[in-house]
Amino acid sequence: MKYPAAIIAIVIFIIAILPQFALAANPCTATGNARADLGKCVNQIYLWSMAVAALAALLMMVLGGYLYMTAGGNAEQTGKGGSFIMSAIVGLCLLFGAYLLLRTINPDLTKLEINTEFQPTPPGPRGGNP
Repeated sequence: MKYPAAIIAIVIFIIAILPQFALAANPCTATGNARADLGKCVNQIYLWSMAVAALAALLMMVLGGYLYMTAGGNAEQTGKGGSFIMSAIVGLCLLFGAYLLLRTINPDLTKLEINTEFQPTPPGPRGGNP
């Protein structure tokens, strides 16, 4: 079976980068405050998923460019490569457009922090003269 050079390059890139993720600092380790740890974990998952989506879109653009350049006059393969590139661009626009919209509405929506300083009010009469 003949593999295109782009797929081989992507596999080598993944194999070379994957061990670095294992050495990354883990924000999900317990430090005593479970609510703050949950907030850090959700925030890291959100940031990592955005990075993975951007990387996937970049790889799809590379694959689309490869298909487009190696079409050799084949209209079907040229159209397929062009659609890969256009779909990746639309995906990136949606990804960063959603982030920009959330950041414009309220910058705290992209931080995903959990407020751990919540103090409930004690039960009893509220306001007025006793």
